[in-house]
Amino acid sequence: MSPIINLSLLFLLSLTLVSITSQEERAPHGLVYENPVAFPPSAYIFFHPNAQTPKTKDSCTASKCSPLPQVEANQKYYENKASAEESQKSGKQIGAGFVAGIIFLVTFVVLLVIGVYYVKVTRQVNMSRTISNVQSHA
Repeated sequence: MSPIINLSLLFLLSLTLVSITSQEERAPHGLVYENPVAFPPSAYIFFHPNAQTPKTKDSCTASKCSPLPQVEANQKYYENKASAEESQKSGKQIGAGFVAGIIFLVTFVVLLVIGVYYVKVTRQVNMSRTISNVQSHA
């Protein structure tokens, strides 16, 4: 096929794609279509740090003490268990910086291999040219 036919087919294909996509309607967007979401109390406290918190009538609730010794022992057990689980989980989390570092490392290695390959091929081509030039002049 000639290049003119190829270019005309490509042009016609692009025109059909443009006409198909322009006929579709846009998805509804904007503040009107957003679903209302209620803030949890922790979010309200985060955004309003100076707000007055209600005073509790029970003194043990404010100081996290327990009137019964068995309940206090259970609270300490579950707090220790939760902190132990958090310390175990914290060692195995992978951050975004680590993932980005891996991506940059792989990209660097690929570019390095491409560069080494290019230098090797270029040297081989230059060596074959010099050998053919030496043989033709001799």
